[in-house]
Amino acid sequence: MIGIDAGNTSLKFGIFHKHKLKKVYFLDTNKANKRSIKKIISNFDKKNPLVLCSVVPKVNDLFLSLKRKVYLVGQDLDLPIKCLYNKDNVGDDRLLAAYTAKKIENSVRLILDFGTAITLDFLSKKGDYQGGIILPGINSTLKTFKSCALLPNKIKITKTKKIIPKNTSESINKGLQDGFSLMINGLVDKYQKKLKLSQKDKVVVTGGDFLRVKSYLNFNFQYEKHLVLQGLFYLYQNFLAHNS
Repeated sequence: MIGIDAGNTSLKFGIFHKHKLKKVYFLDTNKANKRSIKKIISNFDKKNPLVLCSVVPKVNDLFLSLKRKVYLVGQDLDLPIKCLYNKDNVGDDRLLAAYTAKKIENSVRLILDFGTAITLDFLSKKGDYQGGIILPGINSTLKTFKSCALLPNKIKITKTKKIIPKNTSESINKGLQDGFSLMINGLVDKYQKKLKLSQKDKVVVTGGDFLRVKSYLNFNFQYEKHLVLQGLFYLYQNFLAHNS
């Protein structure tokens, strides 16, 4: 099967073979069209079903217009997780990430996703999706700085031991580096205490921007690089088991 995680920034195509994720292809969401999608999936047998989790309606339409079998999460594939949040306000990707995190780490209560936005989601002891917090993403914030005419064009988050920055690039870098790590550490600590969780309990973490602050986080975590793609595989296998 080919799993597709379609977000606001990018599409991830996960190629599964013999129950394992073998290859991941990326496509910018703003470059997604029938031609660019076909270019990626044409390398694989047409018998491979396309399993799509998307928060972008335009992308849904593109895939449904293809002459391929497409299974859409939330429509063709039900998410086997109870949602206590306003269902109209939560993306299927967040529900799928929560469902997958629970399968990977049964005791998980907190899920962090470092994507276009940073989300901190909560599970009940029973595994119900309770809701979550949404924050600006690291890369999204960086792009905001780059759009300011008087600021440097080339700003990267790089590890630095400097306590006091000496130029604008260093100042922004330090702000992003320390600001996000302190904010995330503080949030995790706050909610671990509120939910009476042990500091030994793992937080399941995903998202590419996580690597920018990984070394500054002080809580116990398990990093799953392609959490949603893995969840698509679980969902499809569950679908097959109930429809065989």
